[in-house]
Amino acid sequence: MSNAQRRREERGAPLSHSKKKGTPRWHWWTAGAAFLAVIVIVGVVLSRGIPSGNSASGNVARGAPAVGTIAPNASFSTLQGATVSIASLRGRPTLVWFVSTWCSSCEAGTQIMASHISQLRADGVRVVELEMYNDLGQAGPSMASFIQTYAGQGAANPDWTFGQASEAATLRYDPSGYLDIYYLLNQSGQVVYINSSPAATIGSLL
Repeated sequence: MSNAQRRREERGAPLSHSKKKGTPRWHWWTAGAAFLAVIVIVGVVLSRGIPSGNSASGNVARGAPAVGTIAPNASFSTLQGATVSIASLRGRPTLVWFVSTWCSSCEAGTQIMASHISQLRADGVRVVELEMYNDLGQAGPSMASFIQTYAGQGAANPDWTFGQASEAATLRYDPSGYLDIYYLLNQSGQVVYINSSPAATIGSLL
């Protein structure tokens, strides 16, 4: 082959043989979209917060009593008009349960509690069911009417006390205004378990 022929073939060689092919533009768009998706997912997770390892305390707002701490002292009034402090409940395991009288899960929970109050008493646990202060600002039946309707004969159990929480007690134990939340205290007044809706969680208390 002559030198002239070689030069003609070299001139006709495709450019792709002599230059590296660039990264397609769509690859950059795909990578950018994936990166933005990761950022969005991380943002959603952080906004929701990392759930607690304790399934009960996971429902409790920051600032409320936590498992392992001594239950803060606060007062409530019984249906008979006596003022009682939560600190005075020490000496026996006690379930302190905050409800609202217009809450359907509270109605169902009170009915379930009526079916199990004797068993809890046999286990040495007393129950204090308290209407939250001013019923969380909503119109509902009185606590006395609520108990008569949903607790029935179970309300006569001496280890089931009913009353109204003070404003301070409501704010301290339920700062986010959950409708149906309870704290199980041991005989030393320490919070050992937190959950909500006894109608669904009574099994964890028995």
